[in-house]
Amino acid sequence: MVKYLHKKAAFLVVLLLGSGGCIQLQAQASFVAVCPQKKIGKNDLLQIEFRMRDASNVESIDPPSFRNFSVVSGPNEATSSSDINGKVDQSVSVSFVLKPTGPGNYTISPATAKADGKVYHTDPVTVQVTNASAVSPASGSLANSLAPLANFNFDLPDEPEGQDYDDYVLKKGENVHDKIKRDLFIKADISKTSCYVNEPVVVTFKLYTRLRQQTTVTDEPSFNGFSVSDVDLNDHNASYREKYNGRDYNVYVLRKVQLFPAAAGTLTIDPLVTENDITFIKQDYAGSRSGDPFMDMMQNFANAMPQEGSLVQEHATVKSDPVTVTVKALPDSGKPVQFRGAVGNFTLSSSIQKNRFTTDDANDLRLAIAGTGDIQMINPPKISWPQGIDGYDPQISDATDKNAIPLKGTKTFSYPFTVSRPGTYTIPEITFAYFEPQSGTYKVLTAGPFTCTVRQGKGIRGGPVLSAVQAGPAGAGTWQAIRPYAGYLLLAIVVLAALVFWLVKKYAPVRKKDVAEKSAGSAPPAPTPDPVAADPLQAARQPLAEGNSPAFYRAMDTGLRSYLGEKFGIPAAALDRKTIHEEVDRRNIGLGTSLRLFSLLDRIDRQLYAPPSSSDEMSDVYEKTSSLIAVLDRQG
Repeated sequence: MVKYLHKKAAFLVVLLLGSGGCIQLQAQASFVAVCPQKKIGKNDLLQIEFRMRDASNVESIDPPSFRNFSVVSGPNEATSSSDINGKVDQSVSVSFVLKPTGPGNYTISPATAKADGKVYHTDPVTVQVTNASAVSPASGSLANSLAPLANFNFDLPDEPEGQDYDDYVLKKGENVHDKIKRDLFIKADISKTSCYVNEPVVVTFKLYTRLRQQTTVTDEPSFNGFSVSDVDLNDHNASYREKYNGRDYNVYVLRKVQLFPAAAGTLTIDPLVTENDITFIKQDYAGSRSGDPFMDMMQNFANAMPQEGSLVQEHATVKSDPVTVTVKALPDSGKPVQFRGAVGNFTLSSSIQKNRFTTDDANDLRLAIAGTGDIQMINPPKISWPQGIDGYDPQISDATDKNAIPLKGTKTFSYPFTVSRPGTYTIPEITFAYFEPQSGTYKVLTAGPFTCTVRQGKGIRGGPVLSAVQAGPAGAGTWQAIRPYAGYLLLAIVVLAALVFWLVKKYAPVRKKDVAEKSAGSAPPAPTPDPVAADPLQAARQPLAEGNSPAFYRAMDTGLRSYLGEKFGIPAAALDRKTIHEEVDRRNIGLGTSLRLFSLLDRIDRQLYAPPSSSDEMSDVYEKTSSLIAVLDRQG
């Protein structure tokens, strides 16, 4: 009975809220295959996307088998929504990156989707694969969308030294694999292999080459156990010369990151992997050519007209070696009671908005922490508000230069507060403690104390006070702040009570009558129990309301895995990614639902080691997880 009333009340509230706005007709749903490339070379990559637009509930998207193609990347799920001049456009898509198995004319079969209780099919897609070996412009732009480094055509220096030609010439009896290994490799340069918890470590992945090749990054490290900040690379194709083991190489930076280890122990940075198509010229042909034409050909194979059979093409997978980092725990000796995990080198500045104000006004105390370190991980310093002052949760902003090494920036905390009685108040000294890795010691910074004089106001609270109350109290004076609005609150309670009474009176008799009529005939079928009766996300609600990001994501991770464990009949502790995949396949859970599940698992897992999230980010994760559980209840 309660559940039935809840649904009716929810519908009524939505109807009442919606009556104040405009009425908008839902666009007709459509399902299409998007494939801009209709002609590619045999070594090119093809991107195809299956996109469902303007559907309220997408249950699944099932791709075709991709005969004559191998899957390089995918399925990659994406969702989008836009509102332009009142026209709402929303879509869910699944995309793949494919590589042809050889030349020919191929047809990609239709994909199938289930949405809003209907079944949709895309049109088939025809692709021509030619014998062309050079990477086409379309494929190049695709590869750029897949990874920080995509396809390169390395140019020789303007006046290369004569011995450089040996790198491009394949001699008789020469082992091509040894030649590639010697002249093409990736190094992971690391700034330090031993550090403290949350002390930054810089890792640069660099490709060294003396060859001519097209390179595509196909797998990047996951950086498990680290908080990650990418350093922007303005031009991926910019190279420089570097001598390594006595030989000169063209060097390209593939990726550069600052890593902040979250816990003590030994952590491993996985390899970065690339796929490379390399072109050599045979010695017999190279020896028959000399002068400027040969120079032109060596400068750009693609524009030359070599004889048939003069070139040798090889494919090689190249990856960096794994790197191990030893992370030391922060020392217990000398640790201040105020320490909350900040590591780096910082300064503390403070200000109070007004030293004199009235009981009608809100005031603002600001603290700014600046310096080097993981600025985003710094928590708000605690303020001991004196009796008589009502303090509220701070508004937080940060300005970080992510390209600075180490990370550099400023994090500002604005604490609103109000006073209900006139008088002179003193806010005690505020402390901020951090650990300095260079000296291996803890540092304590102080601000204040702050004194302010409060005069009696006229009893009319302004907008700033209301904003401060909505921000959430940190003290015990909430009633004094909301007392002027008590009349409105009481009226709202009366209206709500009347609405509930009307709903009970209107619908309760109908429900009893329906039950009586059904009992006179055949017995109603037994209701199907929910697969999981308890609310698995209940423990996440409190930290969500408090804005406690670490506790929220821990609760979400535990709740979602507990739900999956109960649904699949497997202990949550035994659930790994492989087991979840097997259960999803065994129960025929739709592809769209499966993609949403693994996307959320990855998103929650990343946030367990990331800086604190915003309330909007946490709300989005909660809503999507709740919606997913509702869909899983109906499947499998």
